[in-house]
Amino acid sequence: MQITIGELHRMNGQEGLILQGCGGNEQQWVDGINELFMLKDIPLDGTTFKDVKSFCHEDLSNLLFSFEDVKLDMGKLFAWRIQSHEMFGGTWMSDYVPNRLEVFLDDMAEQKNEENAQEETGLTGMSLE
Repeated sequence: MQITIGELHRMNGQEGLILQGCGGNEQQWVDGINELFMLKDIPLDGTTFKDVKSFCHEDLSNLLFSFEDVKLDMGKLFAWRIQSHEMFGGTWMSDYVPNRLEVFLDDMAEQKNEENAQEETGLTGMSLE
C-alpha cells in the first residue's frame, strides 16, 4: 500500500522500521524481510508484518514496516537493523521523519503555537536569563 510523505508527517507517535532502496516487487520485499526476521527469531507468537507501506523519497523506493499489530523481540530487531544497515538502509521511523523529512506535523504545529504565544505575550526574541 502506497503512503504519501504528508501521511508520514502525520504519523507522530507511531514507530516502525523504514528500509530504503527497495525497488522492484514490493510483495517480494515484504515476504523476503519477513522470512529473514523469522530466521533470526525476531517475530514473536507467529506474527509477521502484513500492513507494510511504501513511499518514494529522494528517488528511492522505501518500505515502512509498522510495529502496530506485530509482536517483536526488539533487542534482536535492534541488532538486525545495525548489522544490516549498510545493505538495507534501515532506520527507525522516529529518526527518519524528523531527520530526512524535517519534522512531524504535530511538532510543527506545536512550534507554531509556541511562536504565537510568544508573539501574543510580547516575548519574541527575549531571553529569560
